[in-house]
Amino acid sequence: MNRKLKTLVLGVFLTGVLTVPASVRASDYWHWSQENNRWDRRADLRSDSRDLEQAKRELQYDRSHHASRKKVAEDDARIKDIKRDIRVDRHAHA
Repeated sequence: MNRKLKTLVLGVFLTGVLTVPASVRASDYWHWSQENNRWDRRADLRSDSRDLEQAKRELQYDRSHHASRKKVAEDDARIKDIKRDIRVDRHAHA
């Protein structure tokens, strides 16, 4: 009897430990949309924002290190594409 109780307590504990991180990750990427009465995913917008910051840093680096005009133009085009993606994502979630 004692062994079954210990196994049960350990099982409940492990289940709790394993499910908490999953719920924390889920709350980071999903939010409740009051307008649509459904759950929406925010990961795309977050990813685009991180990509935009990275692209801006690369552009700044290339400019400070006198990169070719072609490389600077590619960086500018990438930033514009990411900004367009962010606008599209925001419009889709609005």
